[in-house]
Amino acid sequence: MKYRKSNYMTIMAGLALSLFMGLVGCTKNFEDRNTSPSGLESLNAEDLKSLFPNALYRGWNQGSYQTGQNLTGDMYSQLFACTQPAFASHRYVINQMWMQGFWTGTYVQTMPSLVTIIKESGDLPVINAIARIWKVFIMNRTTDYFGPIPYSKMGEYEEGEGVAYDAQKDIYYDFFKELDEAATLLKNNLDQPSYGEKDLIYYGDNAKWLKFCNSLRLRLALRISFVEPEKAQAEAMAALAGGVMESTADDAFIESSAANFNGLNRISGWNEFRMSANMESLLVGYNDPRLSIYFQPAAADGKWRGARNGMVPGEQTVGYNTYEFTSDVGVRFKPENQSTNPMTVMYAAETYFLLAEGALNGWNMGGTAAEFYNKGIELSLRTWGIDDPAVIDAYINGTSLPIAPAPENGWNTPPLTDIPVKFAADPEKQREQIGTQKWLALYPNGMEAWAEMRRTGYPKMYPLIHSDNPDMPGDQMIRRIVFTDLDWQTNGKAVEAAVSLLGEGGDKVSTRLWWDVKP
Repeated sequence: MKYRKSNYMTIMAGLALSLFMGLVGCTKNFEDRNTSPSGLESLNAEDLKSLFPNALYRGWNQGSYQTGQNLTGDMYSQLFACTQPAFASHRYVINQMWMQGFWTGTYVQTMPSLVTIIKESGDLPVINAIARIWKVFIMNRTTDYFGPIPYSKMGEYEEGEGVAYDAQKDIYYDFFKELDEAATLLKNNLDQPSYGEKDLIYYGDNAKWLKFCNSLRLRLALRISFVEPEKAQAEAMAALAGGVMESTADDAFIESSAANFNGLNRISGWNEFRMSANMESLLVGYNDPRLSIYFQPAAADGKWRGARNGMVPGEQTVGYNTYEFTSDVGVRFKPENQSTNPMTVMYAAETYFLLAEGALNGWNMGGTAAEFYNKGIELSLRTWGIDDPAVIDAYINGTSLPIAPAPENGWNTPPLTDIPVKFAADPEKQREQIGTQKWLALYPNGMEAWAEMRRTGYPKMYPLIHSDNPDMPGDQMIRRIVFTDLDWQTNGKAVEAAVSLLGEGGDKVSTRLWWDVKP
């Protein structure tokens, strides 16, 4: 028997509460509470489709874009610099209320929809496969935030033990299994209907979801390439054989609307962040044609100027470090465009940078590192509407170097690095170029940029002016977010067990994740 569509939102509210209570360790008999009082046991296909937009939008925001991504991942990756004196996250201070919001945004606002779709769609292979792909996307960002997390036991409260966490290695291995199985389901059912208009990314195009699935698999394969190179190579080869994103037509964005607004646009008018000194050094030094798309000249004097990360309030509020004298985001990222500017999920350009790195590793990616590197740059420029072949060619072959950011900000900051855009002959220089251009191409996705900077060490970063976290010096990159006070208070025994999964470093921001092993 099926739930009536008029009831499914009420049902889902109950499922969300049940999942949350199971996660925080306060609910017994989760399966009983996960059953409708009416005795009805399944949702029909239209109900399942109607759950998907919430899973997409809430999953992308994961609580609050402002506190969950912009003031954390965006700052840690140094895509942006903080100009709001009231905030200290850019100085590595962990705000537990923000982290609680990210946690509940994932497990309460997002996962109930996905868990329900996956559970109820056994006879709907395409709907099932796409939900599993999106689950991997969301949970990957979550585990790369914290490390061990509740994954295989979500919503399963064990008396006296709580809700168990999984080791990150086990989570990643399950990611690969899920993506492999989802790709097979999609490949064998490409002509079957999926979410249609409820799919706010590809609008029911299963072939593009298949490419996205394999590209995500390729991303995760490179993520583990330093800790488990053989497994990484096998997964990368399987992803490539299955077909990855190839052109800007494959770019993944979530449609924005008045109800589902772009979080970056929403907050950009609050004067909390500006272009970083890293961005200034690279974009201005390279004469990058994306500069005027990503950012605007400073309002006070019309100059391109980035800010250093880690300033204290007395430094943020004086002279050329204020928001009037630093470059704001480009017009398309301003509040007036929040309902029309789509939300970035993944670019096809990233795939080519991943292939370039794989080629450098000696894997048979079907081309050379230089070919993939150049193609990644080209596609990134085209994503932003830069289609003139002469402009693209000039940038790819550019030999100019990063500049020293504006000296008037008071820090006497040197150029970020000494590499040009034109592909070098030295292999380690090539790795730095791939990492640097991928970082530029990921904009404004600070979550992925932060993960890749931790993994590869590229691009180089300016040290913080100040770090206010005793566990993390300012000349090093923060490695993870500590476990939430909320789960320590309500699921303490399980969290204590999870700390042991982190190894000797313990529950600190300086502790490296499982895949984060490059010196």
